[in-house]
Amino acid sequence: MQISDLTVLGLDTSGKIASCAIMRGDTLLGESTFLTRLTHSQIILPTLERTLADCSLTLSDIDLFAVSAGPGSYTGLRIGIAAVKGICATGKPCAGVSTLEALAFGCLPAKGLIIPALYARAGVVYFGGYLSDGSKLSVLLPDRVGDEAELKALAEASGCEVILTGDCAVLLKEKYFGECDNVRLAPACCRLQSASGVCMAALAHPEAVVSADGLAALYLQNTMAEKLRDRGQK
Repeated sequence: MQISDLTVLGLDTSGKIASCAIMRGDTLLGESTFLTRLTHSQIILPTLERTLADCSLTLSDIDLFAVSAGPGSYTGLRIGIAAVKGICATGKPCAGVSTLEALAFGCLPAKGLIIPALYARAGVVYFGGYLSDGSKLSVLLPDRVGDEAELKALAEASGCEVILTGDCAVLLKEKYFGECDNVRLAPACCRLQSASGVCMAALAHPEAVVSADGLAALYLQNTMAEKLRDRGQK
């Protein structure tokens, strides 16, 4: 079976969104997405079970489990990855995908440079640059953590239409690009993480498919525990 024919279940717990989606090839069978105050550990497995039931599927019907592996909330990422590791412990294949690329897939029909950006800390963002021709993405600038000035320079140097998405998009548009007609905001419905984007990113990267043991987070910067450890070593 080719990866494009697989039934994929995707999870995103990388931020304030909790999302589960199921896709079969290019068809979205179902998706549940919530902006929630509950912890992801409380909501993501019930959401997964409900999405499966709504699609008249069981875990055994899923060929590939995909999860947003980062960047994002350290705790949120660990919850999503742990859920997929547990499900796939019996041998099912899984894939961890870039949160930013999954966001970019949500804007795929827009031709131009898609810049997904997520808040890291004051003045610092996670971002990447993805070129879209309307049907596929290519990486112009790999995912990174950097200051807002780097993102601004990327947009200004692009020479094409720019689409901002992610939880920083509105702030960045107002702060740096208010008068720039070629820098636009993604529609509100596409601006936050969604598991359907996770599914599309997984289908686009068959080389990312691993066993449960090979699934790992992509933090892009050290966790607080690692930062404290490093400070103690100095």
